[in-house]
Amino acid sequence: MDLETQLRTLALSLGADYFGVADLSSAHDFILEQGGERITRYPRAVAIGMRLQDSLVDLLPDKDPEGAILYRHNSYDIVNQMLNQIGVRVANELQRAGHRAFPVPASKRTDDNDICGIFSQKLAAHLEGLGVDREELPACHP
Repeated sequence: MDLETQLRTLALSLGADYFGVADLSSAHDFILEQGGERITRYPRAVAIGMRLQDSLVDLLPDKDPEGAILYRHNSYDIVNQMLNQIGVRVANELQRAGHRAFPVPASKRTDDNDICGIFSQKLAAHLEGLGVDREELPACHP
């Protein structure tokens, strides 16, 4: 079994619903600007995602404060913790296989002015084609 298949199997077994490996070369300049030189050393990104519970997402249009608290707790706090754990496990497997890995925390801000982190995980997902048709992808999506 090749490494990508091993990583996919691991991520899915830990609860991920989406997995892909993105080539970051087309977004080099954007990644350099957002995360700096240390992040541009990585030519690929592993994109991992989890589907949010429909019943909780359905609460958002109601603008109900109690619903928003439930959504934030379950769909933001808990899911991000799970994604962080999966990301560290995948990074550990990459390292064991002799590769460098840099697990980026889910939704952790490093810039409050631009409301962004050290690396755009949405960018990795888009470049991999998770959730969109690859033909519709721009060269770089912040």
